[in-house]
Amino acid sequence: MASKSSRTISRRSLLKNGAAAAVGGGAAAYLAGGAAAAQQGGAPAVATGTQAGRRVRAYIKYRNELPTVEQITMRAITERDVVIRVEACQACYSSVTTALVPGFFTGLGTGRVAPAPMSASVEGHGCVGIVEAIGPQVQKVQVGDRVITCQHAQCGVCYACLRMRGDRCMNNRRGPFADFNGMPVTGSLGGGGFTEITVVPEEYTVPVFTDIPPAQLANISCVGSCGFGAATTMAPVEMATDVVVLGAGIVGMHAIQGARIRGASQIIAVEPIRYRRELALKLGATAVVDPNVEGDNLVKKLQEMCTSKVAKTDRRFAGGGYVGPDYVIEAVGGDRVKPKTEVGPDPTGVLPLQQGWDLCSIIGTYVTTSIGQPWNANVQFPAANWADGAKHHIPGSQGGFGSRKEIPRLVRLIETGQFNMQALAPKTFSLAQSKDAFQLAGDRTAMVAAVLPNG
Repeated sequence: MASKSSRTISRRSLLKNGAAAAVGGGAAAYLAGGAAAAQQGGAPAVATGTQAGRRVRAYIKYRNELPTVEQITMRAITERDVVIRVEACQACYSSVTTALVPGFFTGLGTGRVAPAPMSASVEGHGCVGIVEAIGPQVQKVQVGDRVITCQHAQCGVCYACLRMRGDRCMNNRRGPFADFNGMPVTGSLGGGGFTEITVVPEEYTVPVFTDIPPAQLANISCVGSCGFGAATTMAPVEMATDVVVLGAGIVGMHAIQGARIRGASQIIAVEPIRYRRELALKLGATAVVDPNVEGDNLVKKLQEMCTSKVAKTDRRFAGGGYVGPDYVIEAVGGDRVKPKTEVGPDPTGVLPLQQGWDLCSIIGTYVTTSIGQPWNANVQFPAANWADGAKHHIPGSQGGFGSRKEIPRLVRLIETGQFNMQALAPKTFSLAQSKDAFQLAGDRTAMVAAVLPNG
């Protein structure tokens, strides 16, 4: 048996504390979290092998007011839980109203106000962090691993996962992992990353063995997987094709780079904000268009740009007759708050949805990723075209992105320089500055912001 001064855990002490360990996640959690926390001066509850009673700071929404940083009390973990010390979490634009407008809650469309919640929710969509403890049934990750948590689980065995739609995994189970003032605390999409410690089921985690800075990796779990997946997974873009990306925000920038990596010959970015158009050209766009300048002529302009580059003739027996791009990726959405930069033609985000459909060629693929349009808004298209046409429409914010396969692949592309994540590195904030991070996202004066809860 090792001496007490070595601070290792003997088999006898493990068996002695087995009951307590089982309550908090079993022997694995005891070995993983308890000993390490004891050496580092953690809470007594951690030293006994359970997370129960551990107090951490989190940026939470729990009333009809703005979120605030509060201390939450963690619960004991269950068999498949993974405890993560958060390194970075991106401030997703879709949560801007939740963070900046009293009465708004994640998941509601523009203009709808929710009643006061019966629980508290940790802000942030997914994160990157280091595993501190695991439940006894966890197999994919180990203590000390760096992991990225995702918006959606990918169990690998449900109906959707077995049919290559991991982004629609049916085992999306995320119960409360902490308490605050008598209310259960849950995490938003991906477990909630604006907290020092988060807990998610194993299905939400992907281990990444890389030294890429955490703030850059934070882009992947939400906006990165959305935009990159739109161009590489569900479409996917073929070489020597034309691609139009509507919206060159952080989602659109990932789509632009995905299309470039896939071998598209022409990539046109449509974006009203000047600095984003300039960055798009550096990341792979071959041309940029300001929708405010083109106005009602936008669709015709883009179709002409694609037709002249590819067909070069209108003779149908010589390959002519081509009108419009092969792929249109829409990444605009509705304005959550009024930006401090240039405003697009339609702040509701409905017009770009319609333009994308009209723009796409008759056999093209149209991928829509955005949210935030008014809940009662509609777009129109000919019924016969929808019922019996060859134009493909693929909706979904994750674009078919299968996290367990695609995240390691994207990390590899970043490491080799094929994907430029450094140019998309977020401006970083502390946990106490979480509201400032969301304000920057709402203002659109920078591409992306991220919070470092333990920084």
